[in-house]
Amino acid sequence: MSSVVSRLPRLFALVILCLATASNASAQAAYEAFSNERLASLQAEGKTVLVDVFADWCPTCRAQAVVLDVALLEPRYAGLAKLKVDWDDQRDAARALGAPRQSTLLLYRDGKRLALSVAETADAKLRAFLDKGLLEQGAPAANVK
Repeated sequence: MSSVVSRLPRLFALVILCLATASNASAQAAYEAFSNERLASLQAEGKTVLVDVFADWCPTCRAQAVVLDVALLEPRYAGLAKLKVDWDDQRDAARALGAPRQSTLLLYRDGKRLALSVAETADAKLRAFLDKGLLEQGAPAANVK
């Protein structure tokens, strides 16, 4: 019995890892590839758009993805449209948006950039960043800070 109990922390960690991987796959699937046309189209539809500038080789990008993938499953963020910009293949587009590097997150609504975050991986700070894209009850988009 004690050998089973001693293995529980490892088993628990394995279960958490499997769940995180599954949620990562489902959240990643919700991202669309970035194009200026798609960004404009989503904004014309009245959507708030999260633009994630990433690179596959970037450890900060991967750390951000773990936090974002969990956060973006929350119902309050269901209305966010999500676009991915590949830093290696779309660097000019990323720079045109104002991204200084990979691991940059941008929020857009109504043709305006609401917020920019660079290399942030802290859960609370990333959620505060995402919250800037939420419309306050009854408030116009211009009042969101």
